[in-house]
Amino acid sequence: MLLSIVSGLNESKSKKDEVIKKFSSLCHFLKPLNYDGIELNLLEPEKIDVDEIIEIMDSYEMEIPALGTGLTFIRFGFSFGDLEESNRKKAIERIGRYIEFGQKTQSKVIIGLIRGRYKHDSNPIKEKLNIISSLKECCRTAENYGVELVFEPINRFEIDSYNTISQSKELLEEIGSDNLKLLIDSFHTNLEEDLLYVWDELKSISHDIGHVHLSDTTRRDPGSGHFDFKTFLSVLKETGYDQHVSLETIMKPSFEDVAKNSAQYLRLIL
Repeated sequence: MLLSIVSGLNESKSKKDEVIKKFSSLCHFLKPLNYDGIELNLLEPEKIDVDEIIEIMDSYEMEIPALGTGLTFIRFGFSFGDLEESNRKKAIERIGRYIEFGQKTQSKVIIGLIRGRYKHDSNPIKEKLNIISSLKECCRTAENYGVELVFEPINRFEIDSYNTISQSKELLEEIGSDNLKLLIDSFHTNLEEDLLYVWDELKSISHDIGHVHLSDTTRRDPGSGHFDFKTFLSVLKETGYDQHVSLETIMKPSFEDVAKNSAQYLRLIL
């Protein structure tokens, strides 16, 4: 398996050359630690000089395995489930920007928080139907560009729909797109799944797994809590998963410390 870590580039508030410099610095720091890639958590990918990013990425023999899209909901408030059609269209348009970027960098595009939260005075059934409709439209775009979308089951405390692996698997079957896979996150798995049975469930959906996030039960770096990463990663290996596992944690005490400690811990069991 390949190891990557999530980072932002602050492209919305920085000059283009500053963004490029930050990406180059990340590659320079992470490559000696045996990282294979950097998962980018972006807000406005269209503001980034993608050709320069690719040049740097290739020079370090690194990859950008996936693009995080949650900031679209957090910062702009656009979501797939919104009852306002204009906001749904804006969310879909934003995903289109990620897909365009992802086609050039050969990155997957994550569908997580962008599906939104149910409003207290809304109709959850309608919002869920909106999520399905919006996702279908994004899948059509992804198919046209040859980009894979990865759908993330997220725990019930952070989002109101598709919290479990089984619910998300049913959604994949309903959408029926070869360009839509699952993103399995250890933190959400620990909160939502029955750990007596989840290993068998992961084996049964192995062909549907497109990306993996790693975070301990503390939401910090692996080894800081009690999640069974050895079994988790062994199950993925047994099923033939050989793509990226990406650290998505609280970066404390610092990004550098988390990256170093996690690489040392994970390389012993990857």
